[in-house]
Amino acid sequence: MTLLLTSGKKSSKAIGLIIPEISMFFIPSIIKGISSVLHKEGYHFFVLSSEESCQIEEENLLTCINSRVDGILISVTRNTHDLNHLNKIRAMGIPAVIFDKTLPQKEYDEVIFDNAKNMAMAVEQFVAASCTKVLAIFGDENLEITQVRKDFFIKEISRFPAIDYKVIYCNSADTVKDKLDILLDYENFDGFFAMSDETLAGLHSTLIKKNIRGNTVKVVAISEGTLPKYLDESYEYLINDGFKMGMTAAVRLLHLMRSQNTAQAAQTFYI
Repeated sequence: MTLLLTSGKKSSKAIGLIIPEISMFFIPSIIKGISSVLHKEGYHFFVLSSEESCQIEEENLLTCINSRVDGILISVTRNTHDLNHLNKIRAMGIPAVIFDKTLPQKEYDEVIFDNAKNMAMAVEQFVAASCTKVLAIFGDENLEITQVRKDFFIKEISRFPAIDYKVIYCNSADTVKDKLDILLDYENFDGFFAMSDETLAGLHSTLIKKNIRGNTVKVVAISEGTLPKYLDESYEYLINDGFKMGMTAAVRLLHLMRSQNTAQAAQTFYI
């Protein structure tokens, strides 16, 4: 793919939005949040899916460059292990904001959830319910968001020695179902934690299959807020507001595009 030069270009009023994959979980609310900000400011944006491939993610960045975008919003794939491929847009002066799924870095502004607060609140739910054995279901272990949430969860739940816990990783709802179908045949839990709507969907399906009713165990999830209400009203959930995340990322990108200070330090914004 040919790289087009952008020096001296006029504003295209176009923004590139790069997401790890098209999913019914969470992504639609983020897109709505982004749209609510950009359209009011006269910008339009196009969505590119990386299909959880770092190579496609890099190709999507080149597509954004060749489309002469004014800025880029990106959530990285589970297979992205560094941000070296973003050096091209940085060198060309194209501002970028990373949201939701990121990597340890200090070059780009990022918008992420307050995982420490969420994990503390989740553990409080299990303590209040007098749970003694909790199964914590996390997503893809290669993602920073998974490891951060897992570390904060373990830190919090370790403060309560009376609660035994087990951690498993599952990169899809189907993986949750496959693992729990075996695990729940020989282990009993009175508490379940799901780190996302996707892991909750797999958990819910398995609980039904095993005839484990929601009102007999404590289920706590991190959720965008819609799914749990339609699965089981007894499920507790902590809202990760995708709409607000999308709005915050878009507002920050607009600020960077309009700023004359190109050397300002990268910032992290918690939702």
